[in-house]
Amino acid sequence: MSDSADWGARGAGQGQPRPVRSRPRIGPAEFILQLWRAKWLMIAIFIPIFLIGLLVAFQMPKAYEAHSRLYVRIGDENIYRPRVGTELQSVAPEEELLVQAELEVLRSPVIAERVLEQFDLARVYPKLVDARDEKIAASPPSQHASIEEQSFQAGVATLRKAFKSGTAPRTPVISTSLEHKNAGLSAELLNSWIDTYLDYRSEVFSSNGSDSLQEQRLKFEQQLLAVEEDIRDFLRANNIGDFESERATVQQLFSTISSELLTTQSRASAVDGQLDIYNQQLATLEPQQDLYVEDSSAQTLMELRIEREDLLSRYTEQSQRVQAIDRRIKQVENYLSSRDGLSGTTRRGPNPVYQTVEQSASTLKAEAQSLALQEAELQRQLDSIEARVARLNELEPEWRELQRRKALMERNVENFSVREVEERALSELSDETADSVRVLEPARVPIEGKSLRLPVAALAFLFAGFTALIAGLLRALTRPGFPTAASVERTTGLKVVGTLKAA
Repeated sequence: MSDSADWGARGAGQGQPRPVRSRPRIGPAEFILQLWRAKWLMIAIFIPIFLIGLLVAFQMPKAYEAHSRLYVRIGDENIYRPRVGTELQSVAPEEELLVQAELEVLRSPVIAERVLEQFDLARVYPKLVDARDEKIAASPPSQHASIEEQSFQAGVATLRKAFKSGTAPRTPVISTSLEHKNAGLSAELLNSWIDTYLDYRSEVFSSNGSDSLQEQRLKFEQQLLAVEEDIRDFLRANNIGDFESERATVQQLFSTISSELLTTQSRASAVDGQLDIYNQQLATLEPQQDLYVEDSSAQTLMELRIEREDLLSRYTEQSQRVQAIDRRIKQVENYLSSRDGLSGTTRRGPNPVYQTVEQSASTLKAEAQSLALQEAELQRQLDSIEARVARLNELEPEWRELQRRKALMERNVENFSVREVEERALSELSDETADSVRVLEPARVPIEGKSLRLPVAALAFLFAGFTALIAGLLRALTRPGFPTAASVERTTGLKVVGTLKAA
């Protein structure tokens, strides 16, 4: 088929405008045909790329992967214990969070550094050592340390990439693996990694809790000593031996003296009242009184009566002698009845009642004077004690503040002392029984290695096929001419009456 099929419906003649060239319209069958016509190009591109990929795949080294497993459970070192508070505030983490925390510790770069320090770098990564030696040979001595450190850190990064760890959900088992070209070295590195992890974990969880608690306790003790010194200065400045004792003593003295003052005032009031009564009695009494009157009439009458009785023992009542003595007795009786009281010589003397009342009044006067002096002294003492009480009341807020600070410091010292002992005991116990992470399966030397040959070969095959397909598509889409007569008819709108095969 000639190239004229690429032109429009009419041929180009003289004097006529040139037809506009149109892109061939091809269908799926024509597209597949064009792609098939580019098969040799696709094969020519596919085979070299695939062969190069196979060459690279067969050069991939074989690596050996050692495996190990760890069992994690909650231990004493995982339980959170606040520095301040009771033991009831301890909190244990969830198992899943605990496993994740252990994974983070297991993946720490510190462990990789410590593991690599235990081995000769030339044995683990000889290529890094060769590159390091070349750089050292081509650099001045001042850069040798930096180059060695860079090479070591590169080895650490490579070792971290070779190490893998993970766990299944809700499973307290951690799976670990480490890949290396040397089967025996992979197991050695992984076992060393696990041992280093356990040691590093002990360092991390065996925190210096007791040391920090001891340090804080010493700070509180220093603050307690400072508060006690402030208390001594306070007592010394206010001339107080013991504030509480003195305050209690002053209050007791105030109560005692107040009671004594009231008693004295009551007694003084009673003495004044009794003294007024005695003064009233003295006003009604005579200081002197009649002691006795010398009168023998009664004695004579008594003697006459005795004599009459004596006469009656010898005489009768009608006798002259008895009648005579009766007349005498009658006369004496008439005499005595005719006068008011005794008569004769009267003797006077002091009135004993007056003297008794006067003596009692004098005693009460003396007691009243004594009570007045006692009341004045008690009032003076009470005023002094009231002033002392007022002063102590003024000083009490400052004293209470000092006591609160002291009690707080003492409580802190006591609490931190107890926590320090407990923390030290728990630390020692954790060191002895630190088995919250156990090695279920130590690393063994792997028997079979694995290589990336098959994945690389498959990747090379896919890449070569994709590249060849793209080249074939480009060739099919950019190929000049029409692939079939149907394509010519769709493109030009003219019916094709015949076709010619190229010679």
